[in-house]
Amino acid sequence: MLRLLRTTSFRFTLIYVLIFTVSVSVLGAAVYRATFGAAERQTDITIDNEIAVLSELFTASGPGTLTRVIRQRTAWRDDSIYMLIGAPSGAVLAGNLTALPPEALLAEGSFFDFQFERPILDARGQEIGIETRGARGKVMRFRPSPDAEQSYLVVVARDIGAREFLRDRLANVILRVLGTTIAMGLVIGLVFSRSLLRRVETVNKATRAIRAGDLSKRIPQTGTGDELDDLSDNLNSMLDQIERLLAGMREVSDNIAHDLRSPLTRIQNRLTDSINADPETKDRVLRATLEDSERMLGTFNALLSIARIESGEGTGGMAPTDIVAIAEEMAELYEPAAQDAGFELTLITAPTPPINGSRELISQAIANFLDNALKYAVGGTKIEIKVEPSDKGGAVLQICDDGPGVESKNRERIMQRFVRLEESRTTQGSGLGLSLVAAIARAHNAELVFDDNQISAANAKAANRGLRITMVFPPVSDEPYRRNLKKPKQKTGVPA
Repeated sequence: MLRLLRTTSFRFTLIYVLIFTVSVSVLGAAVYRATFGAAERQTDITIDNEIAVLSELFTASGPGTLTRVIRQRTAWRDDSIYMLIGAPSGAVLAGNLTALPPEALLAEGSFFDFQFERPILDARGQEIGIETRGARGKVMRFRPSPDAEQSYLVVVARDIGAREFLRDRLANVILRVLGTTIAMGLVIGLVFSRSLLRRVETVNKATRAIRAGDLSKRIPQTGTGDELDDLSDNLNSMLDQIERLLAGMREVSDNIAHDLRSPLTRIQNRLTDSINADPETKDRVLRATLEDSERMLGTFNALLSIARIESGEGTGGMAPTDIVAIAEEMAELYEPAAQDAGFELTLITAPTPPINGSRELISQAIANFLDNALKYAVGGTKIEIKVEPSDKGGAVLQICDDGPGVESKNRERIMQRFVRLEESRTTQGSGLGLSLVAAIARAHNAELVFDDNQISAANAKAANRGLRITMVFPPVSDEPYRRNLKKPKQKTGVPA
């Protein structure tokens, strides 16, 4: 319970309750001033006007007329209250008050509130009881002349019992509303704090499990789509990235231990055998050792590139990039190599919007695609590069060949590190090219798909299904980066 009271949500709830309570109090004061305050002022104005009329009547016609008028007015059954006392005798000459209120003795010329008794009448006008009611009045002394010894005390008042009853009821209603508001605010604060604390505790529980070493633990989501779900989604994405990086580090360590141990052992044995060998043999051993070391350096560089890309270090130069221009440059660069290998390299582009990416990484991906096609599209004669817009406003990059292709069961494996299919074991390579491409695709939030090249299958040998590698890039969200689109064009190399 104490933990709930210390939560930030409960404190915010208390602040909101306090603000709401003050608001209701201010609103109640405003309502009071607009209703009962105005009614009180109107009562005082009415009493003053009545006294002024009686004073003029006394001055003009004397005490007899004043007594007759007060007797007439007290005969009316309304809220008016009168009392006329002759001084110094103190005899009550007229009025509907049974006695002079004690408050009037000290309030001559001023307003005062008092209690008085009034008979309760039934429907036939018969008295059936006495009730005590509140009133507000004013007492004035009338003299026939300024130096006259005889004077008359005139009390004029108004029955305010009904108004006071309504005011008490309103005050009770406001107090009940305030009490109910505070109670409901506290209950809602406790319930809300308990709910929020339960969700926070779920996050803490998952965090403790992750801190203890269980990197597969994830923060559950409620599916409400609120800010806590957004936070959980971002934290889970971060944990996925951390787990992927740690798994990559472990995988790299294991792969280095297995895949580089053989070259190192071969180098060691070769150098040991050549210690006492003739110069020609030593020269041959040094050249073979140099080739092995270059391949090992290439492997290390590829692993370093993958690690940099997956850690986000190599993606800092993301900007709107013209993928068509990159494809044109890479096609021009690889066209001689394709001719030497006996392939016809074709570039097909369509009006394509720019993508948010790294020019260097996309060039590296296209280069790896083309290297893969030149090495493994055995028996094929065509390599095709395609760039076109996607249905969602992004860009689609495709590299197609009419070689033997890749079986569907191996298409996920070839994106893993150091994986080389059995039929490619005689070809030089580290098995990291497509792993690097997969890392580049993840860095660009692009979808990477491997499937059969159905377009070229009709022109290829029956045994060659071909391979089509597709990268689908998301669109650039910033509209100012949109460029004027060019007309579609096609560039075809000359086969060797």
